[in-house]
Amino acid sequence: MSEYTKRFRQQILKKVITEQEIGDQNLLLDILKKQGLETTQATISRDLEEAGIVKVRVKHGIYKYAVQEKLSEDVIISHLTIFFENFVISIKSTKNFILIKTTPGNANGVASLIDKLERKEILGTIAGDDTILIIIDTDKNRVMIEKEFMAILKYRR
Repeated sequence: MSEYTKRFRQQILKKVITEQEIGDQNLLLDILKKQGLETTQATISRDLEEAGIVKVRVKHGIYKYAVQEKLSEDVIISHLTIFFENFVISIKSTKNFILIKTTPGNANGVASLIDKLERKEILGTIAGDDTILIIIDTDKNRVMIEKEFMAILKYRR
């Protein structure tokens, strides 16, 4: 299957989901079939995730698909503050690396929020069970990012 077909299919999914209240993948399969796109439930499931489409609750027991809006930086910082206060144990750094220790099982959630910041200085994160390695583009930017993270944590040395 070509990347073009995949993008086209995801565009149709977004269009259908914004125009109709649909909460069932089988119905989505039928709609795509009527548009001449034969696919599988597994493919639809991957497409929904990749396109940022999530199920949201409309009312008790009733759900529909919706296109997830990109979170603002303020909202991400707010979530990050809560995660830092509850899960981050320490922040250390060297050269262009920042190492964050979390309580067990929480590194992925914290790293995911850091990734969502989409800061150009942050080249990437690697998360284990309780440790996050953040790679920063320069040592100078590492100092800046570390200060910001320390401020979020309200960390006192």
